[in-house]
Amino acid sequence: MYRFSERLYPSVVFALDARPHSGCLMSPMGLAELKDSQLKGGLVNAIGVDGCRTLFADARPVSFAARQTIFLEGDPGALLILIESGRVEISTTSLMGRKSVLAYMGAGEVLGEIATLDGGARSADAVASNAVTGLALSRENVLEYISVRPDIAKAVIVELCRKVRNASEMFATQTIIEGEPRLARGLLQLFDKWGAQSADGTTVLEERFSQQDIGEFSGLARENVNRQIKAWSEVGVLRSDGRQLVLLCRETLEHLAER
Repeated sequence: MYRFSERLYPSVVFALDARPHSGCLMSPMGLAELKDSQLKGGLVNAIGVDGCRTLFADARPVSFAARQTIFLEGDPGALLILIESGRVEISTTSLMGRKSVLAYMGAGEVLGEIATLDGGARSADAVASNAVTGLALSRENVLEYISVRPDIAKAVIVELCRKVRNASEMFATQTIIEGEPRLARGLLQLFDKWGAQSADGTTVLEERFSQQDIGEFSGLARENVNRQIKAWSEVGVLRSDGRQLVLLCRETLEHLAER
C-alpha cells in the first residue's frame, strides 16, 4: 500500500513553517467526503479518480486562513496540495506592480502540479481567497507513486501539455485590447466553473467574487467592471443580487466575448 514517507515529512513541515503566514496542521477533513465528480483537472485527469484517492490517502492535512499565502512565485516546488474546501487564487505580479489573476481553484483540484513534477520554482503566487483546507504530499512521494506506474507517467505528460495550451489561450485573452470582450470571456469562465443552473434557465454564480476579483481575473480596473456590469444588467444580460451575479442570457455574453 502506498504511504506518505514519514522520513520526508519533517522537511514538509519546515516548508510550511518557513513563512510567517503559512499553513498549519489540522485534523483531517476527509478525502472520502469529496465526490468523484469534484476531483478534476490536471493530475486527477492523468491518474484517474481512484488513483487520486490512493495517492492522497495518507497525505498530511493542511489549512490556510483567508488571504493567507500558500506559496509565492519562485518558491521551490516541494508540495502538491489537493484542495478539499475553499478557493485559491493563482496570480502573478508585473514589475510595475500590477496583479493578474490566472485562475481560481476550488475543492477537488490539485495545486502546484508543474513545479512539484519538474522540480522547478513556482511559476505564480497562490493565496487562499477564503478559508482553505487540503491534503499535502511531498514531491518525493508523488514521484515515487508515478515511477512504479509507467502508464500514468505518459498520461501526466499529456495533461501538462494541455495545461500549457490553456495557458496560451489565457494569455491570448489578456492581449485583447477592448475591455468588453475581455470581461465577457472572464465571466464565462467563472460561470462555467462556479455557476449553477437554475430551474428558470439562468445560471447563478454560487461562489462570491468581488468586482476587484473579477477585474484582476479579466485584466480590467474595478471601475470598468462596475460600469460594464451595470450596462449589461440594464439590457438583460446579467442580474446582480448583491455580490452574487446571475447570467440571464448566455448567448449574448458569448457573442460579446467573440467581438
